[in-house]
Amino acid sequence: MPFDMRLRVMRVDRASGQETGQLATVVSGGSISRNQDTTVGEQATLELVGDTDLGADLLRIWADLAYSDGTGESIPLGTFLADGPKRQVTGGADVNIPLTLYGRLRELDDDQFTGPVSIAKGANPMDWIDKTIREAGLTVAAHDACAYRMGAAWTFGAGDTKDKSKLDAINALLDLAGWSAAATDPWGRVLLTPYRDPAQRAPSWEFVQGEGARFLRSMTDERDWFDTANQVRVIYATQAKEIIGIARDETAGEFSIPTRGRVISKTYTYTDVPDGKTDAQLKTMANQKAKELLATAQAVIHRVTLTHIYAPINVGDVIHLDYPSGGIEGDFAIRTQKIRLEAGLPVECEARSFQRGGTT
Repeated sequence: MPFDMRLRVMRVDRASGQETGQLATVVSGGSISRNQDTTVGEQATLELVGDTDLGADLLRIWADLAYSDGTGESIPLGTFLADGPKRQVTGGADVNIPLTLYGRLRELDDDQFTGPVSIAKGANPMDWIDKTIREAGLTVAAHDACAYRMGAAWTFGAGDTKDKSKLDAINALLDLAGWSAAATDPWGRVLLTPYRDPAQRAPSWEFVQGEGARFLRSMTDERDWFDTANQVRVIYATQAKEIIGIARDETAGEFSIPTRGRVISKTYTYTDVPDGKTDAQLKTMANQKAKELLATAQAVIHRVTLTHIYAPINVGDVIHLDYPSGGIEGDFAIRTQKIRLEAGLPVECEARSFQRGGTT
């Protein structure tokens, strides 16, 4: 349904999380960028009119929508830290202040441990992650229980980890446990979720060609296969030894070593090695892990870049695209979004799927 959009920016008290007031005039033309492959995950730009002392307050961006049938809704688009180091002065009464905004994970990315901090063998890493986030002043959204337990003690803030941020440590543990990297929701809460293959998830939204379609006809459709691996090395490393497993694709498949005529190799190293295993057992495990990873690595990235009118979806979500006149149909996971804070809330979106190759 057609709608008119009004941008609203609210101050948020850091301690209470409550909105305390609306900012003065906001100049149209800002944007919110979300990227699944960046550490902080989201960034935004705004321009205000009039001097504003934000202090330690956060900013929350809202889109107030008024639909053509007389109904409306307010949608939170994100909660951010503001950086406004300059003022645009023209000599008149108004002063324009361009702001760069960062998602709240920037706070964890800027923070480091002041000394060694350890997680014991057998511990639930999620307990440590939750505690670290809350002690940094952020809120953790409710999440699933974590079944993973530490196979060995880990220490942060010492040796080669002394310069790592708290966010680095959190994401390293999430990866170890098989969870996705930390993200934030529009309220600024930290989201912790077990990783699920996008191919196993139902789409959160459908973009279908025809009357009422919410996407522009012009889009980019590409398939990236050049770096598809045909060999994988897995290294189980401890202080005492390294066990290496290897998987190679020697089949007649389209990405195999014989077909490509060259080796394209990837290496994965794991330090959280189960205790009580013989070298032979670890070798078997490493070979099996390499085989599993080779099957995952042997995929063509099918990437689609499109522009659509705002929809309630975020990076990581799966969308279904049905565009027969463009020859594009399938499920794709969103990797990046750029929401333009202007009429219609257009969103530039990159989404991708992984199409598996031949037998490995």
